Amino acid sequence: MLKDIGVQEYSKIGIISNNRWEWATLAAAAYSLNASLVPMYEAQLPADWAYILNDSECMAVFCATQDVYDRTKREVLPHTPLVKEAFCLDGKLGEPHAFATAMDAAAQKERTDIIAPLQEDLANLVYTSGTTGKPKGVELTHSNFSSQVHAVRHMVDDPHDFVRQNDRSLAFLPWAHSYGQTCELWCAIAHGGAMGICRGVPHILEDLQLVKPTVLFAVPTLYKRVYDGVNNLMESSSPLRKKLMKKSLALGRRRYESENGGDPLSFFEKHAFNTLDGIVLQKIRDRFGGNLRHAFVAGAACPKEIIEFMDNVGIPICEGYGLTETSPIIALNTPMNRKPGCVGKVLGGVNVYIMGEDGKPVPNGEEGEICCTGPNVMKGYYKNVDATNEVITVAPDGNSRLFHTGDLGRMDDDSFIKVTGRLKEQYKLENGKYICPTPIEEAISMSRFISQVVLCGANRPHNVALLVPDWVAIRSELNIDDNALEDELVNNSHVKRLINGEIESHTARLKKFEVPQDWTFVAPFTAANNMLTPKMSIRRHMVMRTYEDLISRMYGDDDVITEAADGAHRDEKAA
Repeated sequence: MLKDIGVQEYSKIGIISNNRWEWATLAAAAYSLNASLVPMYEAQLPADWAYILNDSECMAVFCATQDVYDRTKREVLPHTPLVKEAFCLDGKLGEPHAFATAMDAAAQKERTDIIAPLQEDLANLVYTSGTTGKPKGVELTHSNFSSQVHAVRHMVDDPHDFVRQNDRSLAFLPWAHSYGQTCELWCAIAHGGAMGICRGVPHILEDLQLVKPTVLFAVPTLYKRVYDGVNNLMESSSPLRKKLMKKSLALGRRRYESENGGDPLSFFEKHAFNTLDGIVLQKIRDRFGGNLRHAFVAGAACPKEIIEFMDNVGIPICEGYGLTETSPIIALNTPMNRKPGCVGKVLGGVNVYIMGEDGKPVPNGEEGEICCTGPNVMKGYYKNVDATNEVITVAPDGNSRLFHTGDLGRMDDDSFIKVTGRLKEQYKLENGKYICPTPIEEAISMSRFISQVVLCGANRPHNVALLVPDWVAIRSELNIDDNALEDELVNNSHVKRLINGEIESHTARLKKFEVPQDWTFVAPFTAANNMLTPKMSIRRHMVMRTYEDLISRMYGDDDVITEAADGAHRDEKAA
């Protein structure tokens, strides 16, 4: 079918779609002609699609739905002269622009010879959504992807320790991002697994019940959603039920410790655990479908509390680490070899260097920038030599290509990595003290009353925070009437006291200068308001720009337009 529309070796085809079987089919078809796939998100703006299609020089584009197709035809194709063909994956057989019509016509013709790609040929051109500036096209080769599959299989004695032939996952991580594509679409299939395709984020919990996955690839948000739900239920329960839930989780922790080198459970602990496991913990596992053996998490740092909670419930989480530019895996915890608090052990074939400010490797245990070499490192940024040279330099061995992640971290003697922050997000307070905002934000966001956090304080006397509240949890905790307006609750003394207490308790282990001295509520950060990337990373610069007046007000700046704060609260209500 692709050959019929003029796709040749080295052609590029775009796809604007969430996960669906046609996505995987088009990828395989493109690779069989040694053409390249350029994936995009349905949630992106038409202007983003146009930029990517032009920059990548795509000659065809496949659109998921009739709406995406209509918007592309109306707002994108007039500005993308190289795109000669456009199809709708949802189109009905017989419609000229329908994928089904093109497939039906191709089925009547002789089979096309396969053009086998070489290892270094381009497989995907993945545009990083980025938290600043224009997206860059990351060139990922067939070698990049195949090396990941091979390395993951050899991280364990038996490849089926990861995924068994009768395993199934629920695919909701976008395959347009390298985490979902590499780990689920390619690695899981290579291990013999099957998958159900989620109908979209609003349907995740429902689809978990339908598919009943045995393995799961997710981001921390999903696990925190369940964690907060359990804590909210526990806090609103009767004293007896609350006591049973706490006892169940405590026994779950003891069971986990006993299975990992700790003291064995006593006879009474075993009996109590077996009883409460069925009454309490199984109901929590049922929220994931009831059959989950283990799960994987990446895409953002996963708080240690979440990993420990999942261990207590009986679903071990294997945290991994990487970037689009590294295909993406750099390090990974395995079901048989985990270190909670670390993002994993360095993947086979990958070499990690922790580089100091002087550009030289630092000893194990010391902090520096995480850099790596190996077959997972991208070819480069498409048509952007300067940007490529900024992140890829010569490794300490004098030969290899060293990729600079921009992340701060440490590596221990067992080659496990701990990420401590983001180099570009690090800032100085007015007094010269350095701040890594991510760990502080993670600590505060562990409150079940706070959904999102952005810390501010660059060149200021102290930190302040922008908080997105969980009004449902707050109303329940404080017995606030459902009819009470959020505009009124913003200044409610009980709400303020609750949030102050939460910040104080969740930052108790931080240094005093790291703790925000003031905070304010803002509207949720979403992809729709351009404050989240498609993979749910916060666009910090957009948040700062949007709320610069609110931030200034918290510092008592004289030139603040005070109406800005009230406007932000009105925006929050509208969102």
